Amino acid sequence: MTIFGWMKKSVCLGQALFRCVMAAAAVLMAFTALPNGSLAHSGAEPSGIKIVVIGATARTADELIPQALWRGHEVVAVARRPYRVRFAEHPRLTILEGDVYDQASIEAALSGEGEEWVISVYGPSVDPTIEVPETDLMSQGTTNIINAMKKKGNTKLMVTGSMAAPRVAAKGYKADTPKPEDVTPQSGLWDYNLRGPYNDMLKMEEITKKSGLQYIILRPGQLLIEPPRGGVRISVDGEPVPRQRVIMYADFAAWILDQAESDAYIGKTASVYSDTPMDAIQGVDFASAVKYLKARKAQVDADLAADAARRKNQ
Repeated sequence: MTIFGWMKKSVCLGQALFRCVMAAAAVLMAFTALPNGSLAHSGAEPSGIKIVVIGATARTADELIPQALWRGHEVVAVARRPYRVRFAEHPRLTILEGDVYDQASIEAALSGEGEEWVISVYGPSVDPTIEVPETDLMSQGTTNIINAMKKKGNTKLMVTGSMAAPRVAAKGYKADTPKPEDVTPQSGLWDYNLRGPYNDMLKMEEITKKSGLQYIILRPGQLLIEPPRGGVRISVDGEPVPRQRVIMYADFAAWILDQAESDAYIGKTASVYSDTPMDAIQGVDFASAVKYLKARKAQVDADLAADAARRKNQ
């Protein structure tokens, strides 16, 4: 999640083939040119690191899971719709059904080992062209994750919000804030329409800070489905960030996994972006982003409705 990604138009390939090629390129490029010029782990060499990915159908997880497996990590992937998790066949991958509103299902995914990282990348599915109601998905869901971790004995947590959340807070957008006049997607319409989820992310951050766990709060910039470009930049604990900076899902996932192997940002809120400005990416526009987000929301809604119908008929 995170959570409001953009789609790049492909002129040569169909959408499904394009995504497969980009995912393969992301994994290959992310790990064939590490800073020291060597590979961290081969695909057959276990690293000894275990991660639990909460929200395993999120777009970030599409990069996070294969990269983690490539590094040799053991992965437990937790999702409301486990049949939508990609990369289902791997000896170090376990896929479980779980819901952040159901604490017991999260507990069942945890080993109770203190060194096991719990990485939360879930988020709401939204149509940014309409106002999204107030929600407690992130705050209550993270509360349940934290309670599950404490009950099982896990101590390390990463949660994912957005660089837009503090911007919404700075604008003073609340549930009853009137819509600004003449606001457009380019001038901040999405900030206004999504103020409910963004404000909930800020609540989640405060809950995480008070958890007593070893935590890292992740605030990604505008996430794009693109091959990795590097140039990742970090602003810590509210340091200023440049406007309209993007980061590729592949680069964001690689940075997350770096933190599972380091304690450099424990106890920090890290805004993660790149030195690439939004206008440097061809084929990215608000219309294509809306089309992608609407399609993704429609798929999620259809899946959940079908799941509910099956349970009712059982």
